[in-house]
Amino acid sequence: MSRWPDPLRLACIGLVTLLALAGCAPTLKLDAKRTPSYTLEKGADSRLKTLLAAHIPPGESGFHLLQGGHAALAARLTLAQRATHTLDVQYYLFHNDTTGKLVAAALLSAAERGVRVRLLIDDIDTADKELRLVTLNAHPNIQVRLFNPFHTRSTNLLVKGWHALRDSVRLNRRMHNKAFIADNQLGITGGRNIGDEYFDAHHDLAFVDLDVVAAGAIVDSLSQSFDQYWNSDAAVPASALPVTASDSRLQRATRFLQQFRAQHLDSAYGRALTAADPLPRLLAGKIPWHIARADLIVDPPEKVLKRNQSTSKLLIGQLAGLWINPTQRALIVSPYFVPGITGMAYFEYWRSQGVQVDVLTNAYAASDVPVVHAGYANYRIPLLEAGVNLYELKPVAEATGGRLRDLGSGSSRASLHAKTFIFDDEHVFIGSFNFDPRSALLNTEMGLVIHSPELARQVTAIARDAMRPERSYQPTLVVETTGKATVKRLQWRDIHGGAERFSDREPETTPIQRGLLRVLQALPIEEHL
Repeated sequence: MSRWPDPLRLACIGLVTLLALAGCAPTLKLDAKRTPSYTLEKGADSRLKTLLAAHIPPGESGFHLLQGGHAALAARLTLAQRATHTLDVQYYLFHNDTTGKLVAAALLSAAERGVRVRLLIDDIDTADKELRLVTLNAHPNIQVRLFNPFHTRSTNLLVKGWHALRDSVRLNRRMHNKAFIADNQLGITGGRNIGDEYFDAHHDLAFVDLDVVAAGAIVDSLSQSFDQYWNSDAAVPASALPVTASDSRLQRATRFLQQFRAQHLDSAYGRALTAADPLPRLLAGKIPWHIARADLIVDPPEKVLKRNQSTSKLLIGQLAGLWINPTQRALIVSPYFVPGITGMAYFEYWRSQGVQVDVLTNAYAASDVPVVHAGYANYRIPLLEAGVNLYELKPVAEATGGRLRDLGSGSSRASLHAKTFIFDDEHVFIGSFNFDPRSALLNTEMGLVIHSPELARQVTAIARDAMRPERSYQPTLVVETTGKATVKRLQWRDIHGGAERFSDREPETTPIQRGLLRVLQALPIEEHL
């Protein structure tokens, strides 16, 4: 008989087995050749440059908001179609669903025309996409790189989890940037990744998001940022993956994707994309550009490799360095909102100066990451005490409120995903940055700060519409005094069926969900949220 208890003996056997599997798992070829490459020179001729010259003065920048999912996807597909020299594409997530296939087909079609395509994707969600990425990389005009990759490529979750735990400091830091740039003339950035839920093509979930098309001088900054990430030590060529793709597989994939694109563009969804596409009208001058000065703020790619980076070099330091101090209003829109000590200090200072501060985030029932909502929940009472106005987007608004029509799809549930800040109706940030510790200190992020009262007012109107009581809950602070004891609690207000209502519990949640929220609130995990 063993001198170890059975559970301990089984655990040891399991650990030995796991280590054996880990030793046999396929790994990334870290010595894969990395050839530096760079963006197209700003002065190079292209059809896009000629079209834009008629509408954007030399040295100036132009912008157009992409609010709806159909317009956001259509603009990307049109950029790929109109590019004549280069396409630089950078994303945190690139799903293999309907819209992912449409974008992949557009990139392949551009490559077939001789356009150089560089695709940079974070490695957080590529485990089941390796062969597809290697197949794209096999095209002579397409280069694919993975950012901050997992060195172990096993599909076994236990093995992958073991290696992630062993290298957790590095792998906990991800590239959250989003950019789609054509010929160094036009670029799109904002909150959207590539996937159905971002483009009104998902039946169960629709993200309420915001992107911006940028043209003119600012695009060169977007391209330079892409180059920094593309040529960084953290970007590894897809050729390093332990899989290969034959020419015949590339040919089959190309035929399939082109047939897929033709079928879907001839569908109701495809016709909706064509109708919503703003780029043909922007390039023809039928829709005016917002001409404005802008700053690109972006984390350095080294943020994922080095701890304790100087804050001044990070996006949050660059934003502070612009010296945009609101004197009247500050509006924060962030799906994952955990202000932390530093954020609270800003809000309390602004309130002491008489600045109105409004925050729009997800309700617990609308959030796709409940653990982050727990981090936010710990700050609700202090924020309300400081005089900050909170609004929590409902997962489903009443049809009479209009937001279901705004989503443009039959999705049964909505979740806020836009990341934008507006200061004094003059300056607006649009990008990938969430107002939480993960975006501030762990992940790399990017965004545009556009100095345009007209654009700021437009984004404010979008946010204010979402903050209406038909669409959002408004938490308020209730103070009750019983004898010598004072109790502070939350109460949620909204409008339902045309009538005002109040709730003393987290709206649209079950007792189990509320219990889980209290447990998560007690965990010391804020710095990882």
